[in-house]
This record gives sequence, C-alpha cells and structure tokens, in this order.
Amino acid sequence: MTKPIFILGSPRSGTSIIGLALRNGAGIVGYNEGHILSIIPPLIETITNHYKDKNILKHSAFAIANVSQDSIESEIINFFKAQYSALLSHEVWLDKTPGEQMIKAVPFILKMYPEARFIFAKRRGIENIISRLKKFPKPSFESHCIMWKSCMECWLESQQYLSENIYIEVDQIEILRQPQLVSESLAVLLGLNGSQTTKIEHIFKNKKPEYTGVNESLHTRAIQETGWTDKEIAIFRKHCEEVSKKFGYSESSSYFLENTN
Repeated sequence: MTKPIFILGSPRSGTSIIGLALRNGAGIVGYNEGHILSIIPPLIETITNHYKDKNILKHSAFAIANVSQDSIESEIINFFKAQYSALLSHEVWLDKTPGEQMIKAVPFILKMYPEARFIFAKRRGIENIISRLKKFPKPSFESHCIMWKSCMECWLESQQYLSENIYIEVDQIEILRQPQLVSESLAVLLGLNGSQTTKIEHIFKNKKPEYTGVNESLHTRAIQETGWTDKEIAIFRKHCEEVSKKFGYSESSSYFLENTN
C-alpha cells in the first residue's frame, strides 16, 4: 500500500528544510515541490456550488440530474491519484506543497491515501510575515497577514480529519533550537531508522531554514521591535491575533505564550 508523506504549511514556515531533510537525509523520493493535489479543493468547490442549483437538478431531462456530485468528485480524486502513481511508483514518497489550498486538500488526500502521513510546518505570524515581505515584496502587508491567517485556520479545520498518530506539527523555531528532538519526532511518525534520523538532524543543524534564500535567525522579536508602523501592527492584530493565540504564540520576544511550550 502506498504510504506518502505530505509536508504542508504556510510559505516561509520551514517546509523547504523539512522536505530537503527527508529527501537527502532519509532518502525518501519526491520532487522539490508538488503543486498538483492543491488543485483539488478549488475544483471541488466549483462542483459543490454548481450542484447547489436545484433548478437544473430536478429535471431528469437534464444530464446533470443523472450524474451525482459524489461520482464526479470520486473521478476527480482517482484522476489525481493516477497522476501521482505515474510519477512516483515507490511505496513511500513525499510531497511538499505550501499554501492554503494544499491544507484544504487534506480530507481528499486521506481518501486517496489512507496510510498517508502529514507534517504541518508552522511559524509565528510575526517572523513569518517579516520573512514573506523579504521574499515576496509585491503583495501588501495586509495580504501577507491574511494569507498566513488562512493557512493556520485551514490547518485547524483539516486537522480534525486526522488521528493523532498520522500527523505532527513542526515549528520552524524548534528546528533551529532543538534539531535532535524534531528529528526524533519525525522518525517516530515516519518509522525511520537511526541512520536516517541522524542524517536529518545533521541537515537541520547545517542547512538552516530557509536554505534556498535568506537564513533565518534564532533571534525572535517583540512586535514593537519589528519596525512595523502602528497601522501595520493594528492590521496584524486584526487578522492574526486570534489564531496566534490558538497556536500559543505571543507578541513578545518569548515567541510562545507562557505555559504553552
């Protein structure tokens, strides 16, 4: 049975370093990024909205009234599964796709691959948005806040479909602070051996997130130290404050709220 590993999360949250460590350290096959299964949620949303039109469904003379929504969705899921079967024939492989749509795809992925494992890469909103603005300066400050918030909220929704033994959350700051502990946690989830775990730890210690761009520092900032204007801080709090608390994140240099980590 196919046992794929899916690395999810907001961009700039450590998905790249986790993917690199699993490919080069654990020897698990996979492309640098996927971006295939993230197509599923928008398709399903379009189909769902189409089937809300009761006027076209009540006439048996209309073709759509004779085709169930479930059957179309099943065909879509089977199509995408076939694409990956053609690309990756190994029993275990990995897919790293950051972004909201991939997180929304979790329930559909679970239907495709009941033995799948999920790694959710996360990062406090303050550091994530600072990093986003460096890497992707074109979107507005508020757009970045909304995108981070959406990814985090989508995970809280999708997480409900997963039993505790098939997923793990990895905070980017912990890759930097406790690479051995994170490596061992991944090993438990994925059933890795000692050699694979040691190699993953070595990559975490020597590559540092984000290896494709600006190295991220262990230094964490209070929101007042970000250089953001009062207006930007207000925007951040408007969109991100509530979900930040759900993940145990503070606005101080401590990174986490007291008694949460």
